Amino acid sequence: MSSFEPIDEPVVLNLDSWSKLASVEQKVLGAIFHKHAGQPFSSLLPREQWAIEGLSVAEANSSFVNLRQQRWIESVYKSWGERLFYIPASLMETLTIAYAQRVGITVEQMAQHAQVLQEGKPDIAAELLHLIAWIEREGLPLTGKGTIHKKSVQKLSVITVLSSTDFDGLGIRYEHSDLYPIHVAILLDLLLSLNLVQKEDGRIRIVDHQLQQWLKLSWGQMHREVYQACVDRYGNTEPALQHFRHQLAVLAPGKNVWCRTVNSTLEPQIRGWLYALAGWGYGDVGEDQSGAMAFRWLIEPQSLLNLRQEAVGEAESCGFYMQPDFEMLVPPEAGPDVIWMLEQCAERVTRDRISIYRMTRERIILAIAKGHALHEVMEFLDQYALTGVPENVRIALADWGKEADAASVAVERNMEVMEASTGPTENQKLFEKDVLSGVYSSFYTPGNQGLVDVPALLHGMERDHAVIEKTVSLLGVEEIPETWYREWRRYHSSTARQIAAKAIEWQTKLGIQQDDCTQYLIPHQVEGREEWTLSGWCILDSSERTSEIEWRTFSPSEWDTMRLILPDDVIT
Repeated sequence: MSSFEPIDEPVVLNLDSWSKLASVEQKVLGAIFHKHAGQPFSSLLPREQWAIEGLSVAEANSSFVNLRQQRWIESVYKSWGERLFYIPASLMETLTIAYAQRVGITVEQMAQHAQVLQEGKPDIAAELLHLIAWIEREGLPLTGKGTIHKKSVQKLSVITVLSSTDFDGLGIRYEHSDLYPIHVAILLDLLLSLNLVQKEDGRIRIVDHQLQQWLKLSWGQMHREVYQACVDRYGNTEPALQHFRHQLAVLAPGKNVWCRTVNSTLEPQIRGWLYALAGWGYGDVGEDQSGAMAFRWLIEPQSLLNLRQEAVGEAESCGFYMQPDFEMLVPPEAGPDVIWMLEQCAERVTRDRISIYRMTRERIILAIAKGHALHEVMEFLDQYALTGVPENVRIALADWGKEADAASVAVERNMEVMEASTGPTENQKLFEKDVLSGVYSSFYTPGNQGLVDVPALLHGMERDHAVIEKTVSLLGVEEIPETWYREWRRYHSSTARQIAAKAIEWQTKLGIQQDDCTQYLIPHQVEGREEWTLSGWCILDSSERTSEIEWRTFSPSEWDTMRLILPDDVIT
């Protein structure tokens, strides 16, 4: 899952903002991003790991405060008061680019084609429309235990192009796994988490208000919403796998280009995720000549990012080809509004790159009973049938329209039983306001309870609104001579030992000079009294951006002058 971002407005930070961070801040942020990705954490890295970065704990703490103050790091409170920190989800794309080399690139473009192992299935967004239309027609009552009836589950399992084998490698957990095949659980979980359906009054009902807003989106916007939900709900939370998923979307060269995955230790989990992406229709899975896993996006991966930046756009206007036998050949360019209307007045025969629908008497009668007048159906056909409507189809539609009046009473009674939930919630009212103002707002609600068990992470926790101080204090700094940290000086052996001990206590750096050579230490331990030694990490390169670290032991005779190196914003 990706990180959760319980804040009022998304953080607006990018690579330009990152490049303006101090080098120490970049190191601290990089270490946290590498270790945790979007996972919450309660404490910083131990001293040994900061030393590998060439940083003292005091420097790391000071930079961490600065990063929090600039909102590169956010925090929340658990119910019992423990504070958790996390990198906001809106920053993952930027940091994936900034720290690609540090994390280790796990996705690289291939020069040659790969052998296809699993072709991507038709896109998930149209599949959700098919499922919603089926629920609207058939109804989806729940048992007394709150589960879907077994016969309904069996029908759901076969009306979709998805199958359980698409998602076996995800290892997700969900209740009633003995009743729901995994692909059915995921489909229903997506509808619930996207707020398109809800459990109410002993059945799963369509949230009509939300559905109408959903139908105003383009396929691309639907794909982004679904992708966000899939990453958050079904992706393994291990940081290394979070890094892989972000790199696969951010660093991939584009659609229809094969990328090799470079991480054999995570291959089972990576394989499971790639096959799931193919199941959702996002790409093809393959392998190169050496047997390494490969993936090819079928849509522009960059279009799945920046969820809140695109305004709601017009749906595609492409239509379909109407045949005399009442079948309609539907290309993938047909927009959501076209597919939705076809779902109302026709039966889906096959779903592939070119889908086939067949107009039937039963569906036309049902569509008219639901409020789609015959003239509305004819206008729809005239507008979207690319080569016109055959005359025999027009005649049949006119006859079916006459029959619709006789059947309308029974159909309306059935529709009352399956009546959709139409009352807008407060969130839906806010969404409608956003749409009217041209702002793109997300349908997906991370905390929604669906069918799949999703780790709580930060969902529902209280945002930390505490004022973040810019400075860090060191206990007792006012009690030592200022010369210890302001000047390079030679000290008696006993005083030098006190200074070294104070550097260890405060977990800060110590500088030593001999002749014209200056070295910076992250001291670990002082041993001995009169003839004492100091051991710790020695920074061999004074460059702030790159440095080598070596463990060394010194005696005071090996330097002439010394001083404490305190972070710039420590209160002194």
